[in-house]
Amino acid sequence: MINKVFSKNFIFFLAGQTLSMFGANIIKFAISLYILEVTASAAIFGWITAASYIPPIILSPFGGILADRKNKKNLMVALDGIYGMITLLMGIAFQRREEFGIVAGLLILLSIVSAFEAPVVQSSVPLIQTNENLTKANAIVNQITSLSGLLAPFLAGIFYSIFGKEYFHYIMFLCTVCFLLAASVELHLTIPLQIQHCYDSMVDVFKYAFKDTLRLILKEKQHIGAVMLLNAFFMFLIQPFLSIGVPYIISVKLELDSVWNGGVQVFLGILGIAGGFVATAITGKFQIKNIYKLFIGMGLAMIPVSLMILKHNSAKKTYFILSLSAGAIIFLASIAGTYIVSGIQKVSPQNMLGRVMAIFATINNCALPIGVWLYGIIYEKFDKQLFWVLIITAVFIIFGSIKGKKIYWILQQEYN
Repeated sequence: MINKVFSKNFIFFLAGQTLSMFGANIIKFAISLYILEVTASAAIFGWITAASYIPPIILSPFGGILADRKNKKNLMVALDGIYGMITLLMGIAFQRREEFGIVAGLLILLSIVSAFEAPVVQSSVPLIQTNENLTKANAIVNQITSLSGLLAPFLAGIFYSIFGKEYFHYIMFLCTVCFLLAASVELHLTIPLQIQHCYDSMVDVFKYAFKDTLRLILKEKQHIGAVMLLNAFFMFLIQPFLSIGVPYIISVKLELDSVWNGGVQVFLGILGIAGGFVATAITGKFQIKNIYKLFIGMGLAMIPVSLMILKHNSAKKTYFILSLSAGAIIFLASIAGTYIVSGIQKVSPQNMLGRVMAIFATINNCALPIGVWLYGIIYEKFDKQLFWVLIITAVFIIFGSIKGKKIYWILQQEYN
């Protein structure tokens, strides 16, 4: 089974994605360090980061259409090549004239390319793996994503401490090498083309492609759309706790320094990777219909830390429970995410995979920034009632999990 999963084709795919993700995550984190050092403004950093969310929301559906109609291998190679050319040209421009606008523009340009890359990558996995190995393959891809998210910021921090803002272009050049190496590896991929309808014009292509995809997820296979919306609902509630709530509680409520915050982020990264290993190990044993139980577990995991805050326990005890609670959530979310993506991929027509995964990404990309923005306000405004914020959030997660039980059961029936 292992040999079947790790085919030569899949190994080339993983190698290309590893290089590409490390390059992207290193440059994005280094950009955040540069912006914060130059501006010393969380507001400016927040606005630029928010602006980088916009291109994926708008462009991902178009990326999905291209992923379905064009050669996926060629698209991967081209997109990583474009990543490389952007970082190279921006690096040369920055070397000649150090300007804040170049770095901010780099972040926006990278987010534009990522809007087209994500649907291509997600729709390629089912075409280079058999159905029985699909969940394992997605789990492995998720592990690489988690590993990149864990190690890339660490490497970016090292590079930035070496080069600093004056020689920031060297970091761009290093990432250029990553992207171009990724493109060269992806040249060896073999991804079958899918037959598509022919239309008279590109306007008709986009018009009917959107129409066909919406008909699929809203009428023909409503459970796909329901799973997407349910996942966005959970992301809206859970991700703000991990990205805003945990750092806020540690820094503001517990008054612990950044070392403690860094420690919990490393811990969460490790558990995210562990969740991917477990998802691989339980393939064939765990059923999609039981995904709702994982989300119930995430809701329950919020309760212990809320009780610690209510009882005003010591900072270190609360930190310990908070780390365990957040760790349990990220561990379960890693498993759930693997099976949700695999389920959607398997029940979607292969010639529509790019569009379906693009809509899935777009819905999530809409829910995430809204949730982070709203909960950021809630955490600050209800600082003294944080116990109730966490308890109410946990109740909504558990309620949504129970209501979603039937949706996952329907997905399981078609998955089989």
